[in-house]
Amino acid sequence: MTQIATVTALPGPAGGPVELTIARQTACGHSCDGCGRCAGRTPDVVIRALSEIPVELGDRVEVYSDNRVLGIAALVYGLPVVLFLLGYLLPAGLSEPLRYLCGGAGFLLGLAAAVLCDRLAKRRAGISYRITRKL
Repeated sequence: MTQIATVTALPGPAGGPVELTIARQTACGHSCDGCGRCAGRTPDVVIRALSEIPVELGDRVEVYSDNRVLGIAALVYGLPVVLFLLGYLLPAGLSEPLRYLCGGAGFLLGLAAAVLCDRLAKRRAGISYRITRKL
């Protein structure tokens, strides 16, 4: 997956990753003049990326991230929904309110698992970014 970013900080004399700012993308493409639903601009995302090419402050670059980003997104969005459906559909012999309760418990369990996975990914630096070219 590639994204466009701006170089905001260079590594020190010992080298290391470059700090980049990525404008967060939305599904609507920010055509706010006709919509007005998102109530403004979303915050930018700051990441660190390895650079094999020389870059300077303010350069616009293309950043590649491994496909684990999509897997983590699927986990964060999909797992709570799947566990809700399992919690609701599997106990077919229970009354309707208890099935909703089981579904809600499954949803909360899915959220807890997604938060735990997110924290582990941050701790292990699970998503790696690499600058592929200057624009």
